[in-house]
Amino acid sequence: MNLVELVLFAALSAALLTLGYFLSLKYGAAGWLVGVVPVGAAWAWFIFGAFRATFTEIRHSLNRRPVCRQGNCRSKDYVMIKATREKAVFRCRCGDLYASKDNRFSRILQDGSLVPYMLQDASRHWKADTTT
Repeated sequence: MNLVELVLFAALSAALLTLGYFLSLKYGAAGWLVGVVPVGAAWAWFIFGAFRATFTEIRHSLNRRPVCRQGNCRSKDYVMIKATREKAVFRCRCGDLYASKDNRFSRILQDGSLVPYMLQDASRHWKADTTT
């Protein structure tokens, strides 16, 4: 959510609460339900999404990454471009893109296809991924 969406979200919340207030003058507590229930549900969804996104970013950031294919970049030299629950996309200093999913690290080619690069074994060491 960007700043404009957040401001619109807050304005819509204020409008619904105002509507609830005016309806409460005529219908009592039932009028408040018109504004409070949707606003409460929306803010709960917003807060849940923020925590989930933060947790996903932290989880992908803390995982170690292998040396890039050119041998110049270490784990700390990668920049996270995009992250979802399943995978994260990283760019190394050399400009190469990589996708990290579970214990696999794949190179992303110009056409968007994935090429297996490294695989993390049970002892958490990286080795070449020979699967095709």
